[in-house]
Amino acid sequence: MDVETIKKIKQFFTALSDETRLKILLELIKSPKNVNEIHKAIPNITLSAVSHQLKQMKDIDIIFYERKGREKIYSLSEKFCWCILRDATNHFKRGGKNCPHCIEMQKEHIKKSK
Repeated sequence: MDVETIKKIKQFFTALSDETRLKILLELIKSPKNVNEIHKAIPNITLSAVSHQLKQMKDIDIIFYERKGREKIYSLSEKFCWCILRDATNHFKRGGKNCPHCIEMQKEHIKKSK
């Protein structure tokens, strides 16, 4: 695997590993939002902390924003596969049970290892 691909994978999972960034991303999965909407949706995090995390994620292209007048509307970047986050969320909402696709992959893996 090339170095640039590994770097992008690392950036993606690094963004997901921080609780504040993860909460922000989970809000942005629902819909694009401005900083104040994100701040309202995530209790116990200062507006300054939200802004700081948004800037960090924008700097590595995890998110982007569009200007609407004086405000910035943040969205998830199209440079990353957000199905991973959606699938992880769904997995843990199901109580950690594997999805049918994962079960099938495990069966194939077992067949190949025999």
